[in-house]
Amino acid sequence: MTRSELIGKRDLFFSGWIREALPDSSTGYMVTDLDFLLYNYKTKKIMFIEVKTRNSDVKTWQKMLFKNINNWVKKGIDEDWTYCGYHLIQFENTNFEDGKVYFDYNEVSEKKLQELLSFK
Repeated sequence: MTRSELIGKRDLFFSGWIREALPDSSTGYMVTDLDFLLYNYKTKKIMFIEVKTRNSDVKTWQKMLFKNINNWVKKGIDEDWTYCGYHLIQFENTNFEDGKVYFDYNEVSEKKLQELLSFK
């Protein structure tokens, strides 16, 4: 099991500062976050995960950015590492109990998602 998350402890100061202090999108400057970076240092496998809830999708500009990041990492990753890609997880609502879940737009079970995210 991984270490517990510090729920409710996130300080949004920096997020607010970014919105106030840095250029806005009209200048071409864009800011996004990536939800998870999963890796196994023993098997040298790594993947990026973006999670959306309530059937939402990645914005068009984010899709373009994540596609570029995906290509850049593929081209530049160390030879002894395996890049397992950038993936989108979408929950129909908020979790496994209140709706369907999709991995790269394909419906998956909780068990299947666990296998995929465990590099199996």
